[in-house]
Amino acid sequence: RNLSTRGRAVERSMASPARSLEPFDPVLSAAAEPVVLPVPAGAVKVLPRWAEEDQVRRWRLKYRQQEQGETDRSGEQGSLDDGLAWVEVELRSFTRELPLVGLQHGEPHIFKVAVETPHGWSDWSTVVSCIPPSPLPPGKCAAVLASVHDDTTALVAWTRPIDCAAAVNIGEVGCYRVLISWPNGQREEMVEGDIDHHFVTGLECLTDYRFQVSGENCSGWGEYSDLSPVLQVPPPVPHRLQQPTLRRATHHTAVIQWQHPQSSGVPVDSFSFRYTTAEAFPEGKVANPEAHYVEVTDVPSNASQFVIQNLRPGQQYIFQVRALNKFGKGVWSDTSIPSRTLEGKAPSKISTLAAPNIYRSFITLQWTPAEENGYEVTSHLMRYANKEDMSDAQEMVPIVVNKGGLDQCELRHLKKSAYWFQIAAFNEVGISGWSDPCHVNLSVEHRLEDA
Repeated sequence: RNLSTRGRAVERSMASPARSLEPFDPVLSAAAEPVVLPVPAGAVKVLPRWAEEDQVRRWRLKYRQQEQGETDRSGEQGSLDDGLAWVEVELRSFTRELPLVGLQHGEPHIFKVAVETPHGWSDWSTVVSCIPPSPLPPGKCAAVLASVHDDTTALVAWTRPIDCAAAVNIGEVGCYRVLISWPNGQREEMVEGDIDHHFVTGLECLTDYRFQVSGENCSGWGEYSDLSPVLQVPPPVPHRLQQPTLRRATHHTAVIQWQHPQSSGVPVDSFSFRYTTAEAFPEGKVANPEAHYVEVTDVPSNASQFVIQNLRPGQQYIFQVRALNKFGKGVWSDTSIPSRTLEGKAPSKISTLAAPNIYRSFITLQWTPAEENGYEVTSHLMRYANKEDMSDAQEMVPIVVNKGGLDQCELRHLKKSAYWFQIAAFNEVGISGWSDPCHVNLSVEHRLEDA
């Protein structure tokens, strides 16, 4: 059979029966014995020898694996027929090198050649013996990279090593081992199959880990790869919380609610949340100085809702929440649905004006403070009259103090006459309505009741 590819012929022998070519009768003396070189792995290279003046047209090669227990045939006359099956190939003279792959590695093979010139075929050369080398263990894995998968797991990936066994179809890497090293120890994990990654579990946070990988084929274990870059599994800070919800918004308050994170081996120490009137939370410091931005910390770990104070009336707020443990702070949750506080307005009408203390020319007026309705009450206005219809009313600014949760003012040097009093409250929006009149008659003498 004539085989040629760019001046080279390749023949595979997979224990197939002898291939027969048309026999020839030698008319010339034996050809020069070939040079047979071992080539990794399970292969040899056959180089026939002749002089240019021989004008060789074709040449033939016979080879076979040496039988078990057979004596070394090297140096024997190739013309001797041993009655065994040989593989025979024929090639043209321009093929001066013939690689043979797929031979049984580690076992001796024998070879002989004959050449054809214009005068006819030569006799077979003397027998040459050669042992195809066994494949080497896999090469060193390259580019071992490790990345964090979760709180206790790393993904270790590597480039598959060069494997001579797989290259000649006599085996492949069937197993890997991953060496995990840290300052106080190391351990090994076996990985079955020809793969290029492995999940390493049971890692501890804040520890420097490095990884090495080696592969195994039919010839044994390859060399460990170089150490991977240092990898630290990050501290198991709390998981990101779900979006918080807001309810019962008033002028200055709202109730924020959230769900606790998934349970883990590290308990939550506290919660914190933040809120702003801006459209979104900026990175770092508040970009808009006019926006109302507040962060609340040290909320107890057993809480799942919190009343937020000091909000601005008529403003739209967004909120975020996160959990903290001994390792650090979790990531801020998604932003809540925007929530608006009640619009501010003038204080409510004072409804409980009374005179608990009445003397000859001195009285005390007292009332429950007006509802602020979003803005602080800044002052009060009083009017008084001697007629019930308040037609002759006069106005004054009283000095108001708060005692025991009630607002009071004292009026002195009053005449012995009947009076009707009304109170109104001011904030930055405006004035409340006048209270209902409080009647005090100083024309009647007031005495303390007997005990």
